[in-house]
Amino acid sequence: MADLTLSAVDSLVGLLVTAVKEEAKLLGGLQGDMQFIKDEMESINGFLIHLTKTEGKHDDQLRAWMKQVRDISYIAQDCIELYRRDFMDPSNVGLWARLRRLVLRLGCPCGEEHDLAIRIRDLKARVKDIGERRERYQVSIPKLKEEEATPPLTPAEAQASQDKIDEAREEFVRALARDKEKQHKKNEAIGLVTQFVRALARDKEKQQKKELAPCFDEAIRLLPVKDLQSAATKVRDCLLQNLSTEESAAVCMEMLLRALRDHSHARPAVQKTKKELMKLVDEADTDIQDFPTQVMIFCYSKLSRSYKSCLQYLYAFRHEAAISRTSLVRRWLAEGRVEKQAGFDGTLEEAAELCFKDLLFRGFLLPVDDPATASSKVKTFTIDDTVWHFLYRMSTTENFVDNLPTHLENQLRIRKFVKRQEEHQKNHPRPSHPWSICGRWTTPPLDDSMVADPDPMDAMINFLKSLHQTYRLNVLDLGGCKGLKKSHLKSICKVVSLKYLSLRNTDVSHLPEEINNLILLETLDIRQTKVHGLDMKHIYFRKLKHLLTSPTMTRDDETLHWAWMPRRIGEMEDMEVLSRVHVRHGKKELEEVGRLLHLRKLGVVLAGSQSQAKDSMHNLLGAIAKLRECLRSLSIWVTPPPTNGDPSVTVNMVMIQDYAPQLLESLDIKGVRLLNTGLPHWIWALQNLSEITLCDTFLSKVSLQDLGNKLHSLRRLRLRCNSYSEPNLTFNKDGFHDLRFLIVEGNTITTVSIEQGGAAPLLKKIVWHNTAINQAGKLSGIHHLKRLQEVVLKGNFTDPSSIPHNDGCKITEA
Repeated sequence: MADLTLSAVDSLVGLLVTAVKEEAKLLGGLQGDMQFIKDEMESINGFLIHLTKTEGKHDDQLRAWMKQVRDISYIAQDCIELYRRDFMDPSNVGLWARLRRLVLRLGCPCGEEHDLAIRIRDLKARVKDIGERRERYQVSIPKLKEEEATPPLTPAEAQASQDKIDEAREEFVRALARDKEKQHKKNEAIGLVTQFVRALARDKEKQQKKELAPCFDEAIRLLPVKDLQSAATKVRDCLLQNLSTEESAAVCMEMLLRALRDHSHARPAVQKTKKELMKLVDEADTDIQDFPTQVMIFCYSKLSRSYKSCLQYLYAFRHEAAISRTSLVRRWLAEGRVEKQAGFDGTLEEAAELCFKDLLFRGFLLPVDDPATASSKVKTFTIDDTVWHFLYRMSTTENFVDNLPTHLENQLRIRKFVKRQEEHQKNHPRPSHPWSICGRWTTPPLDDSMVADPDPMDAMINFLKSLHQTYRLNVLDLGGCKGLKKSHLKSICKVVSLKYLSLRNTDVSHLPEEINNLILLETLDIRQTKVHGLDMKHIYFRKLKHLLTSPTMTRDDETLHWAWMPRRIGEMEDMEVLSRVHVRHGKKELEEVGRLLHLRKLGVVLAGSQSQAKDSMHNLLGAIAKLRECLRSLSIWVTPPPTNGDPSVTVNMVMIQDYAPQLLESLDIKGVRLLNTGLPHWIWALQNLSEITLCDTFLSKVSLQDLGNKLHSLRRLRLRCNSYSEPNLTFNKDGFHDLRFLIVEGNTITTVSIEQGGAAPLLKKIVWHNTAINQAGKLSGIHHLKRLQEVVLKGNFTDPSSIPHNDGCKITEA
């Protein structure tokens, strides 16, 4: 909690420093009030910095005080942001913004400005009271006990690369899977006997469940230290005697083993953990029913405070069938849940991704991705019911409440409104009209059924209006909601504290002008909506980090439309992700993109003729050169795509190698004909490049061999429709040394063969979707791949079961 509070206060202090410097003539002495708040918060900030260095438990009094500090920091930040937006006069704003502020000053000197002044003075009094309360109740930094100090990692652990850690984790997960598979086969073999034994006597129930649950012998043997192996064995034996279901016992045991697998090898830490586990086993007799929960609490205790906070926040997704990884990560960021762990120097979003990765390995999250995909990253996940109950318990007990904390309760309530809207739309479908959503249309008269069943979105807006003025709503996720009206969006635009707004997969087609009132917005997700063109041109969010769009197809002419590049994109200096935006005015717009020095992911659409795309590509490469120190992911889509038989115009991707984005990890090229030119030579210098996706590129056989021989870090290769110019795709020996995932799609490639002698030795998964109607796909040579675990075939294939493969490989038809 100290870390989250420190982050909030840090943000507020930075904002106050800027505000005090910018405004010398604040209304009625507000400058002094803001200066006092700044000075007091700086003192509290210093106290919190010392507090975060303590690893012991913070007492209830201290935690309550930290919660008050965090809440007042958020409220103060909102007030200062509103004052800066409406009543300050920065020199870098446009004419219309200056005129607006002038009207506000002249038209309502005792209106909005006066109300804000009162709120800031109230904040001053509350900040003063919080400072005095710390002294009054003698809130102090707890002393760090020697036995509570976390032992340092050994040199071997500190120097281990993330790749080695991931590989060790993968091997451990495979061992867990093998243990469960062995038990599953055993249970099938004794199925009939099992039912008979259960019917014999209740006293034999415990032994029966012990036989049904996995023993995890192989996974226990893989634990790094003997003492941890012996402790895990005793906990397992105790869990198998538990009177609850064998499923919950298996979930808890697997979670414990995952936590111990990541345990430090340092002897003091090992002895402490063994002592804790032995104490759990000794106390199990007093309450055997609660023993699985106590094991989960032990696993939970091994997480950092930031990770615990992120885990508790997951309860906001309680009623979702599946949860998106990227949505969760960005919501964590918007809620201020993420902090960088010791020794990590990446961005906050990268820290959030690492948190997700760790929680996934620890077993709190369960991947549910489509088997017909192949990637090292999990895109969607779910949570076991046992973990859901545990999260509810921890969210209530650690926040001093009998029910859920307010922020979680409010998020659940908002999603319930969205779910109710789905049923409402089924019962009261709206007439089809191109302007029926957020546009100009005539509202039909209400019938009796609609009066009896009011619009849930109206109820949600009333709920948002009922929130206390000081409540900070950071996240509003309306993903999947149909039937949003223009009035609903205008009301949402008044929630100025929003940092995350998702309209994904809604039927919204226009954004109101008031959208720019969301001055704190960091993520705007309008993928799978009809928002495009001019709606995007005029948006401006000074703090925006993630702008997520996708193409849409109109019903009338069945053509694709994209969101235009925002006109003031170069002023959104915090931008990190800019997804699938249409470049219409190449040079000017791309020069603005080149100013975004925090941009990590860039996706652009170059539409028009191949000649126009050629000019736009030149300007795009210039922008990429300026972003070479920060860009990690690049997607280029040229449309309409070229044809194999028309090489008259070639989109040139030539760039000086020194200007290439050296940190690039993912590259997606669509619609750039590479048959004659091959991949641009600057790509060979990208030694961090691990993922490549190609579509409509007509790559030659020689270029494919270059991919395998020159990109030594390539782990994922996706060849989509018309990506390759020949029907036979052959992986020659000694190529693609680090490739783990291969995805082949379309109707042009009909044969995939792996040569003997070291081709793709680390390949783990192949996914092939053959859409050729008249030519069955042929796969050969996979028996040479000793590490191949899975092959997924979809489409036209002849008897996949007859394909020779190694014993550890599974071939399935999707």
